Amino acid sequence: MSFLLICPHCSFSKKLSRKKIPAAAKMAICPRCHQKFPLLRRKKPEGAPQEKSPEILESGTLKPPLDSAADLDGTPWEKRDDLGLFNGIFLTFKNALFQPKALFKARSHPDGLKEPLAFGLLTGGFGDMLAFFWPVLLFSLGILPFGDSVFRHLNGIWIFLTLMVGIPLAVVLNMIFYSGILHLMLLLVRGGKEGYKSTFRVVAYSQAALAWNIIPFMGSWIATLWKLVIQVIGLHEIHHISYTRVIVAFLLPVFIFFVLIIIAVGPLLMLLF
Repeated sequence: MSFLLICPHCSFSKKLSRKKIPAAAKMAICPRCHQKFPLLRRKKPEGAPQEKSPEILESGTLKPPLDSAADLDGTPWEKRDDLGLFNGIFLTFKNALFQPKALFKARSHPDGLKEPLAFGLLTGGFGDMLAFFWPVLLFSLGILPFGDSVFRHLNGIWIFLTLMVGIPLAVVLNMIFYSGILHLMLLLVRGGKEGYKSTFRVVAYSQAALAWNIIPFMGSWIATLWKLVIQVIGLHEIHHISYTRVIVAFLLPVFIFFVLIIIAVGPLLMLLF
């Protein structure tokens, strides 16, 4: 029989044999964030022998052993078979929003884009639906100014197609192409050490920030800034590069855009003046 320890602070999880967990242990210490949390388990029948282990500390706490690199692999979403679907979504969502450093601070990550893509589609699609919901609601109430020219042609079929097809497709394409451009910028600053998949991983899990779209009007601004912060921290952790390189990678497209404008407009200005 195994016992699954889950840290409520950083969502680190570790399966241990019940035989390795001393009966006297009441608290556990997470080997990732080093926070203490209650050790919850079923009581043993009366008369069961008390086990002793060198893992017991003086305070009566248990420190789960960290015996393989796989212990820090993946996110709670990718461990939902063990944690349960709701816990997997909730813990990943919480960590992406409030503990991105812990979410991406792993020695290695599972290969493939399927799991990050699924989470990004789930949370990003939900967030974009919220962003679409508020203008439609305000227009239907006659509150949204200048909304008549935009929303008057929307009927039930178009709203359904937008929610069920348009938004999910837009979220997927946005994650794929945005990750590609961002990773190219990272390569230019010699920062994309772990490959495109790692960059996509950060972008996909940062979609959780779109939940701030639940706030009318200001929610989209908060979501954009929050998502940017998650991506900066995540890229720093997952590619093991400095924050300076990450920030420069984000600013490079702006710089390139202004250079192109100068190149395009420069000859015209010379002719005029």
